[in-house]
Amino acid sequence: MFKRLLGLGVGALSALTAACDGAPMTQSVYIKPQGVMSYLQYATTEGPMLMRVHGNPFVTSQGFLDQIVAHELESTITYIRGVRLTTDPAQAFRPEYRVIVVLGADKALHVENVCAGEEPRLDPTAAPSRMVTMFCRKDELLSEVRGSIGVSALPEDEGFRRWLREIGRPLLLPG
Repeated sequence: MFKRLLGLGVGALSALTAACDGAPMTQSVYIKPQGVMSYLQYATTEGPMLMRVHGNPFVTSQGFLDQIVAHELESTITYIRGVRLTTDPAQAFRPEYRVIVVLGADKALHVENVCAGEEPRLDPTAAPSRMVTMFCRKDELLSEVRGSIGVSALPEDEGFRRWLREIGRPLLLPG
């Protein structure tokens, strides 16, 4: 718990610095000590893993945004061949494992509650836009990464895509 609080404090300081120029900021907040990569491998052995994207601060369709987020997060997973993410629970091999992405997250978002199934609170007016990503198994948090990016970014922008990859690495490939 102390590590998590310390991580949040460091993240807040980094966020203030990055917020001044709208530059993308990423901070790994929590990683379960026992093998996040093993959970990921188990969740994706015979099919795609469930992904949920909450919030859409862009003028684009949710389907298009989901595709971009899935593609960039999948591209960070290089040690397991053919990992795919899906937003369709019926297609997910083990739907109790999921990646949750919250764009425009409220400052007071509690990831444990979101892992447990609660709809995340959003604050689409925040500048820069906050993103909280988590890897969950049932209601258990396996890893959490937070970040922010200037609200002028678009899903098509290479900067936004790079930022998603920066978030995906510590979320799914800690160590």
